[in-house]
Amino acid sequence: MNQVTLYVPGICCMNVNHSIEQEIKALNGIISYKGTLPKGKIVIEYTHRLISSQEITDIIKERGFSIVKKIQREKTVDIYN
Repeated sequence: MNQVTLYVPGICCMNVNHSIEQEIKALNGIISYKGTLPKGKIVIEYTHRLISSQEITDIIKERGFSIVKKIQREKTVDIYN
């Protein structure tokens, strides 16, 4: 599982955030989406085998928003039997 944190100025109200959230969550491979207002901070967890962070950012950019900062990291999960 991977996580990408995006800073997207212009996402300043719940309606815009909700609209983007619905579009992103509909994509195959998205695990979770959390948007924080008014900073425009979005944290998305996704399965990198099914979707890339570039595909996610492209969708947001197609909506007319610019991404001023992108932080990407891989999350590891320990499984014990």
